[in-house]
Amino acid sequence: MIGYMITAHNNGSMCDRGEIYLESMNLDKLFLELKYPEETEQMIRNERTCRKIKEISETAYSGEEFKFELCNRQPLTRLAVVTFLLLSKYGDYKEKGIPDHIIFDTFRDVSLRAGLYYRRTGRVGISKEDVIWFRHIMSVKIFKIGVLQFQSFEMIYLDEETISEAYMTFQEEQKKSLPSKAPVINCHIQYGADLDPQAVDRSFHKAWEFFQTYYPDIRFRAFLCGSWLLYPPMTEHLSSQSRIRQFAERFEIIGTYEDSGQAMENLFEEGKCRVLPRMTTLQKMAMDHKEWFGFACGIIRMNERQ
Repeated sequence: MIGYMITAHNNGSMCDRGEIYLESMNLDKLFLELKYPEETEQMIRNERTCRKIKEISETAYSGEEFKFELCNRQPLTRLAVVTFLLLSKYGDYKEKGIPDHIIFDTFRDVSLRAGLYYRRTGRVGISKEDVIWFRHIMSVKIFKIGVLQFQSFEMIYLDEETISEAYMTFQEEQKKSLPSKAPVINCHIQYGADLDPQAVDRSFHKAWEFFQTYYPDIRFRAFLCGSWLLYPPMTEHLSSQSRIRQFAERFEIIGTYEDSGQAMENLFEEGKCRVLPRMTTLQKMAMDHKEWFGFACGIIRMNERQ
């Protein structure tokens, strides 16, 4: 297992960094951009004083193997700390020259996941898994561009050779054509993302321009995506007009795994298949043919976009 250590603040405390950008960013504007429900915003404001938030945030993302200190806090405290940390992260994104609309679109992933957590539990906060996911924002390596999220990444093959576990298998020819650690742009699909083909086209086009602009010294070899939405046994049973199928067909599938866990977590509360009053096509399919669901890794080679 790879160890990770992320420092929440590189130059001064969270409150100090917030003051540097006071003219363009403050807590009130941040809340306005995050669009929390009024009750959630007030609970976050009341959760801790700035002094206490500063104390927690200084070690929030310290730890190895994703065992971050913030994971040990209560759900509301996790959300409050992540929210206040976004003040300093705003400065870090601005230092890279990232425009505000991309920064705030990226930050709204916090609002999205807080909303999903409330719907699932009835509590204001975020889960431990959410805290771990937000490490990408804390390291300023993920960007919401259009309807998708993108991340500068290095190619990794989740096979026995790499992780000492036969999670997936890959053809040697594939591994030679796109070697391990080759620069790639990792693509993520948020819950409820609009997969309209034209919107997706714009996202990939803008992402390509973005990474050419802000990472000019890196020659990215491919877009990479790992998701249950790409799993061929599922997508081949969808209509040719299905947006999910049209999205999946953009990718060259290079590896699959017969694990329906991620699919079930996205389709059903608590990941458990059950009959619901109103069911989507995918939920009905999962009830009848759970074996059609799994996980797949796909790529779009850059030379296919040039």
